Amino acid sequence: MPSLDALWRLDRAGVIELVGVCTQPDRERGRGHVLAMSAVKVRALALDLPVLQPAHLLGEDLAAVVALRPGLLVWSAYGNLIPRPLLAAAGNRALNVHGSLLPRWRGAAPVAHAILAGDTETGVSLMVGTPSLDAGPVYAVAQTAIGADEDAGGLTGRLAGLGAVLLERELPSFLSGDRAALPQDPTLVTWAPKLTTADGVLDWAQPADRLARLVRAMTPEPGACTTFQGRRLDIERATVTGGVPAEHGVVQLRAGVPHVAAGAGWLRLDLVRPSGKRAMAGAEWAHGVRDLEGLALPS
Repeated sequence: MPSLDALWRLDRAGVIELVGVCTQPDRERGRGHVLAMSAVKVRALALDLPVLQPAHLLGEDLAAVVALRPGLLVWSAYGNLIPRPLLAAAGNRALNVHGSLLPRWRGAAPVAHAILAGDTETGVSLMVGTPSLDAGPVYAVAQTAIGADEDAGGLTGRLAGLGAVLLERELPSFLSGDRAALPQDPTLVTWAPKLTTADGVLDWAQPADRLARLVRAMTPEPGACTTFQGRRLDIERATVTGGVPAEHGVVQLRAGVPHVAAGAGWLRLDLVRPSGKRAMAGAEWAHGVRDLEGLALPS
């Protein structure tokens, strides 16, 4: 959404004419099956912009976008590949605001994979859009350090703002053709596929530092978890600590706060969400559980 606001400001400044916004179709949410609009749609409607919501950029949906006669395409975290006919309709003038320093972390989940890999730096790339996934030449980048405790949700939000600043600054020169984009080095490509719920299951045989990164990478979704008494226990914030080695998964209470033995080190459970309940401090959760000391997770 920050990129949409950046485009709106460029429109107001006369740099571009913003003729339409594409976003995902409304989704059913909750037990009442209420249709929920994306944040992009809500913002676009507030700006009185035409909104299109194609499930796939094919057939009549594609024709509706082409009918806008775009001279430029800009997208960020759209979730679909942009078809060649649409790129051709825009004269192959297209920019993708991508949340990584390409060619590192091409794909759907670049932020989560950067955290999971232990990267200390990431950023935003303005990539020339092509039909291939994240493979176009890079026009401009902005770099930023990854905070030691930063989770995927927080970092994604920060990169969205950084990307909007980069887009607003660089789009005029892109349109004027002041400089060429640089091809990506194919030997440096790494991939960031979408993470699933299964990816978030904590394996206590893994080192504590990797488990802590997994928690950060999976927060807020799809979430990192273990099993307690046969029910899912989400771990929303955790810290690596030391201690005498113990069997993997064994719980130890220290000043009332649950610590879990990992393959190397211990993981302190700072914030958890028991199944069907609100998120709570690990100490609060532990206070309501009998005989937690010495129990092995998953249980």
